[in-house]
Amino acid sequence: MVSTMRGADRGAPVPRPSSVSRVRRRRRTVVLGLALLFLLVAGDAALLSGRVSELDVDLRLGAADGETWVLVGLDSRGTLPSGAAAQFGTAEEVPGSRADVVLVVRDDGTETTVLSVPRDVVVNTADGPGRLALTWNDGPQETVDSLCGLGIPADHLVAVDLAGFQDVVDAVGGLDIHVPQPIRDPAAGLLLTRSGRRHVDGATALALVRSRHPEHLVDGAWVPVAVDPDGRAESAGMVLGALVEQARSSGTRPWQLQSLAWAASGALAVDPETSTAELGALLRADLDAVRVLPVGDPVGGSLARFPTAATATALADAGLSCTP
Repeated sequence: MVSTMRGADRGAPVPRPSSVSRVRRRRRTVVLGLALLFLLVAGDAALLSGRVSELDVDLRLGAADGETWVLVGLDSRGTLPSGAAAQFGTAEEVPGSRADVVLVVRDDGTETTVLSVPRDVVVNTADGPGRLALTWNDGPQETVDSLCGLGIPADHLVAVDLAGFQDVVDAVGGLDIHVPQPIRDPAAGLLLTRSGRRHVDGATALALVRSRHPEHLVDGAWVPVAVDPDGRAESAGMVLGALVEQARSSGTRPWQLQSLAWAASGALAVDPETSTAELGALLRADLDAVRVLPVGDPVGGSLARFPTAATATALADAGLSCTP
C-alpha cells in the first residue's frame, strides 16, 4: 500500500524535450557518460584504482551465460561540493543517499540489453514496500536485494556519485549545452537567463542535474514547470552528453585527460569482485540502445509507480531473473 511506504523526496524535474527522438538520445547519453568515467578509470589502473571506493555488498548473481551490470547514480547531501549545501540542504537536514539513476546492462555474450529502471518504482524492502530510489539509504545491499526481488540480478555493481560530476566538468574546462529557454531554480542555485548555446561550469551543470523545482521565463515572468517523472533523468542526459563530447576532445590533451580521470575516479565505487580492467571491458558492449523499463503511472498523487505485467515481460525478454 502507498500509505505504508517510506518518505518521499518530492519535486519537479527539469522538463524533457518534446521530441521523442531527442528524449531517446538523452537517455543514451546517461549510459555513455557513465561508461566514459569507467573507461577513464580503467585507462590507468595503477594510478587510479586506489581512488575507487569499495562497496560492502554481496551480489545476487544472474544466469551463467552472461553478465549483468547494475549502474547506480547516487544523490547524497554528504558528498556535495563546498558551498552547495546552501542550496540543496546539509547532510543533517537531508540525511542518507538516494539511487537517482539505475541502469541495468545485460550482456549474454552475443547481445547487450540496457534498461533504465525508474527510480520511483515500488520494490519490496526489509521494512516493507518502498521506492527504489530510497533503498540506498539502507546501503547498497538493500538496493541489490530489492532489485533482485523485482527480477534483476547483479553480477557487478557500480555506483557513481553524481555530485562528483562538478569536479569532472570543471576538469574538462566546462561544458557547452543547448538551453531551449531561460530556466531557473533558486533552491538548486540554477539561473540561466538566456536561451541558446551556453558554456557552463561544474556548479551550473550540477544544478541542472539536481534541479527539482524549475521555472521557465514566459512573457517576462517566471512560471513553474509541470512535474514530469522522467524529466530529471533527461536533464542529466543533456549534461552528460555534453560531457562525453568535451571529454573526447580531451583525448588530444593528455594533461587534461589525466585531470579528468583523477576527478572521475574519485566519484566511483564498485563491488569487491569488480576490477578496473572489467570496468573498461564494459565499454566493449553495445551501450547505445537504452530502453526504459515499463512500470505503472504514479498513483494517488504520490511519486510511487508499481510494477506491471509489462515490467515482468520486459525483464524476461532481456533474459533477466533473480532468486531472492
